[in-house]
Amino acid sequence: MYELKKEVEMKTNSERLKTAKNLRDIFLSNNSKELFKAFSSLFKDTNISEIELETDFNYYFIGPDAPIAPPYASIYLDEEDALMTKTTMQIRDLYEIMGFKNSLKDKVPEDFIGLELDAYYQLLFIEIEKDIPYLKDLRTYFLCEHINTWIFKFRDRVLEHKDKNSKVVNLIIEELDKFFINELKIKGEIS
Repeated sequence: MYELKKEVEMKTNSERLKTAKNLRDIFLSNNSKELFKAFSSLFKDTNISEIELETDFNYYFIGPDAPIAPPYASIYLDEEDALMTKTTMQIRDLYEIMGFKNSLKDKVPEDFIGLELDAYYQLLFIEIEKDIPYLKDLRTYFLCEHINTWIFKFRDRVLEHKDKNSKVVNLIIEELDKFFINELKIKGEIS
């Protein structure tokens, strides 16, 4: 019985890592091929083309026009439609405490969702795969005191424009929503 429970817990933790990694890879993709690969890893059998994915993803999150839902915490926590604000600096400091370096420094603000997903994924990976729990409090703080303060506002901004009816974006946002609701429900505990 104990071995079966441990196997289920390992699978659950493995699924959490996989979801965090794939969501991170979606938002950190540099081109349509990377975006499609990350999306396809998370969502099997969707019959969505690479062009549809790139078009809808860019329309909602990137541009060239003002995106519907800019994926930066500062947009939702500080002055409306402002980047590189107090929130960005706080996250930069938090990454420094975590020992993380922004490989996209001077290109992408630290409060970009892809970077935040990367930081969360790395902290989760260290706990689950390396069995090093000493950063758990930091990861839990990052989850509960930062990500939780803005990620659902970001989700709501996307859902306010559901009239655009993007299957692609709806799938991404639903998965992001499920992932963080679950992480908050279990307070990021490792099974």
